[in-house]
Amino acid sequence: MANLVYNSGENLSLYYNVLDYFKTIMKNHPQIAHVSQGDVFGIDDKEFPMYPIGNVLISGATFGDKSTEYGIQLIIADKLKTLENESDGRTNEQVVPFYGVDDVVDIHANTMGILNDLTSFTQKSVEGIEINGDVVCEPFAERFNNGLAGWSGVFTITVHNDKNRCLFDLYPSE
Repeated sequence: MANLVYNSGENLSLYYNVLDYFKTIMKNHPQIAHVSQGDVFGIDDKEFPMYPIGNVLISGATFGDKSTEYGIQLIIADKLKTLENESDGRTNEQVVPFYGVDDVVDIHANTMGILNDLTSFTQKSVEGIEINGDVVCEPFAERFNNGLAGWSGVFTITVHNDKNRCLFDLYPSE
């Protein structure tokens, strides 16, 4: 796969462009049905989106000499569903390998795969965005009191920032 130069000519050090990048790759992922941004506690309380959902949050930024570092949190989540084992043993007994009271194991497997796709694509196929160090992932189930389970991935990216001179005279002489 050839490296993608994301929106060639766009300044990736801009907050809007970083948000747009992550929202775009989540919208283009075939398994994500709804994409949001911002505070994770509001991702499922305003509407009933289709699932799984992807959420991006920029948690901070640091200006370097010729770069900007952004703290990124990606959350991929799905709605928990209760499992009912309705097999009667005589006619349709099934062995469900991860049977429990809900499908949290399946959701964790699927959402971790999606998170891996998004971060791998960013690391290997995009010029202009570097993921620094490891992507730290944490599973959750019903952490947000809204019936969601999935994975949260936290990492830092570095983007080029040539710091052109400011266009405004912020300290005018008399």
